[in-house]
Amino acid sequence: MMKNLFGLLFLSIIISCDSGNKPPSNIIQPKEMQSILWDVMRAQTLANEIAIKDSSINTVAKTNLFSVKIFKIHKTDSTTFSNSYSWYIKHPDILKLIFDSLYVQKERVHIIEEKRIEQLPLKIK
Repeated sequence: MMKNLFGLLFLSIIISCDSGNKPPSNIIQPKEMQSILWDVMRAQTLANEIAIKDSSINTVAKTNLFSVKIFKIHKTDSTTFSNSYSWYIKHPDILKLIFDSLYVQKERVHIIEEKRIEQLPLKIK
């Protein structure tokens, strides 16, 4: 777990210190982009889980609905997000750092969830 925290810290420092390849001001900055992407990925997972339970739900439409809400929360819109994502695609070194940070965040959440499950009382009847 400490290794993951150090990895996240290291990536954060690299992102914040890399001013030579910094996104322009009209592009969502790396930290915020990471946060938006995290929420979009969670929304996609939630839409898939809902669609599994109810076959009448269109996963793409549900994901799009969630995405609109996510953009409002982050005070952006789909055009700014798309333009920013396109910029990051053209700068794979920065995009890789964002995705690496997302991976570390996902692993951290997974570890926390495992610990919660381990702490649940076992009831045998």
